[in-house]
Amino acid sequence: MKLSSTKPLPVNCRITIFAFVAAVCLAGCKSTSYKKGDAAANSLETAAAEVQAESRALDLTMGSLKDLNNDAGPDLKLQFQHFSTCLDKLVSAAHRTELTGQRMAEKNAAFLLAWQKQLDQMQYEHVRDVSQTRMVEVSNRFDTVNRRYQDSQAVVQPMIGYLVDVRHALNADLTKEGLTSMKSVMQNAENNALKVQTALGALSTELAESGNRLSSMAYQAPSQQQQANTAVSKR
Repeated sequence: MKLSSTKPLPVNCRITIFAFVAAVCLAGCKSTSYKKGDAAANSLETAAAEVQAESRALDLTMGSLKDLNNDAGPDLKLQFQHFSTCLDKLVSAAHRTELTGQRMAEKNAAFLLAWQKQLDQMQYEHVRDVSQTRMVEVSNRFDTVNRRYQDSQAVVQPMIGYLVDVRHALNADLTKEGLTSMKSVMQNAENNALKVQTALGALSTELAESGNRLSSMAYQAPSQQQQANTAVSKR
């Protein structure tokens, strides 16, 4: 039995199909650049959430240390273990925040690269100049956000290292007298933590605002009625 063979399409049909597929692919490529902007915006908003989580973890750690120092109860081990657990969670939160910052920088760079490709395809100088000026503004904002992100993590890590040393000291001398001897150290940790919290709060706000401004989803401020309803629901 002979196997049936498929006849090749005429040349003009193959050319038409190829042109159609190429047009679809080209249209898809042209329409995806703004998605890089949305990805960058999402990465900024994710980073804002991670910084907030890091700040909460630091707050819980300092709260547990304060409880250990001021009201540990008869069994110091319980409160010390709580402090140690909170500190471990802070270390994990800081690690996640660092990784998120790296992904954020990668998404920002990818967005700027896609933008540059769009600039290269523009024919009219005036249009290109306007868009390029805007790209420079966004690029400068990325640089500022990335720098402040790195600066904030640069102060978080020494803070964590200080608290880890406190844990080592208390682990070696978990007594009332040991706690008393560490009071000045704990006070210093609390003072430094307040400064770090302020920096993290400012960074989180800036990241969220930057993500909002880059998103293709237009932000709509809540109406006065919505604000009133929200206020009532919180009472």
